[in-house]
Amino acid sequence: MSREPTFEDVVNPTPEEMTAWAYAPEAQPPVSQDWDVIATRPAFGSLFLTLTADRKCPHRRFFLGCLYLLAGDAVRTRFQTMPEASLNGLTDEAMATGEAWVSTWAARTRALLRAPESFDYEAWCDPRGLASTAI
Repeated sequence: MSREPTFEDVVNPTPEEMTAWAYAPEAQPPVSQDWDVIATRPAFGSLFLTLTADRKCPHRRFFLGCLYLLAGDAVRTRFQTMPEASLNGLTDEAMATGEAWVSTWAARTRALLRAPESFDYEAWCDPRGLASTAI
């Protein structure tokens, strides 16, 4: 039986801690509520793409949800949480992977950027929204 991944500071996880948790199939979220909100930050965008694109990552759907939350929150806050140029760069990075889940996320994000008035909180910021329909 493998050991549950640990976090030195659960509200400020490191990329290494996030990766260890991502590949621990039986690992539960380290907090009972809002783990996606705590974990989602622009600095982890590329890491989230990598983890979501890896079909061997047991928690890849969680990280897909983080990508939707990252994009949705950026648009919702008029790019106070993440600069628009950074989000555009992340969509470019996603498209370059050729992986269906992240490519779909990138296409949906680009559509949202073209029509920010179409933003719907439940679709973008709730794990049961767009993240539940990966492609």
